[in-house]
Amino acid sequence: MTEMPHSSQTIVFTDLDGTLLDHDTYGFDPARPALAMLGQKKIPVILNSSKTLVEILKIRSALGNGHPFIAENGSVVAVPEPTFADLVDNDSLFQSQSGLMVKRLGGDREEILNILNKLRRIHGFAFEGFADMDPGRLSQVTGLTEGQAIEAGQRLCTEPILWQDTPGQWQAFAGHLAGAGLGWVQGGRFISISRPFDKKDGVACLLALYTADMGSAPFTIGLGDSPNDQAMLDMMDIAVVICSARSDQITLSRAKTVIRTTARGPQGWQEAMNTIFDTSRRN
Repeated sequence: MTEMPHSSQTIVFTDLDGTLLDHDTYGFDPARPALAMLGQKKIPVILNSSKTLVEILKIRSALGNGHPFIAENGSVVAVPEPTFADLVDNDSLFQSQSGLMVKRLGGDREEILNILNKLRRIHGFAFEGFADMDPGRLSQVTGLTEGQAIEAGQRLCTEPILWQDTPGQWQAFAGHLAGAGLGWVQGGRFISISRPFDKKDGVACLLALYTADMGSAPFTIGLGDSPNDQAMLDMMDIAVVICSARSDQITLSRAKTVIRTTARGPQGWQEAMNTIFDTSRRN
């Protein structure tokens, strides 16, 4: 176990679905003791998810969390307006939105939609994106309520699609995406199309702000449950792999300490924090 520092700031970066939030219920009650402990220690918990800004704002409110966060798989970084005020003011890519300073690392979703529609029109690829669906259809394919589906559709930098064509056509489609400067991330059901950014890019943006603000690099703890979290976790001083159906696919080479939980979701989140901070007290 990497020894917890006593002098530098510690920051926690966490995935949401299947990590801090239960995969089925989206609840976080089992992790409440750890969240309260981190609050008492004034350790920021940075949410880092494929969810949209508006979705994370609701979750953040339920958690009582007022810290910066990362949305849309690292493509969107949001900072409360008073936080890092001078640093953010010097970065023209941060724009004011809903009491936040928001940076669209991944560019503009409209550009992505234009590229996708052109590829579909010219080559006949069969897929259905969030922008193609009304709230009823989006609710049907996501399992969300219509209200939640509307929030999931309010994307700034990314477009999730359902691929409805052949594997051979996918190879051709992926080649066209790369040629247009786009990348993709395979989720549980949807494929998220974006500029080539992922969760690590959002982390790097915030770490640069925290480091500049504090004058030294913070000590980092990261938690995630799927291959989508791998690059983020490999940046951490302590990387926590939360047990899940796909957690065995996560391979880490650079993280200083790796913890793999036996419990899933928020139970695993609490298990990991018990391990980290109990060990810290013994060192």
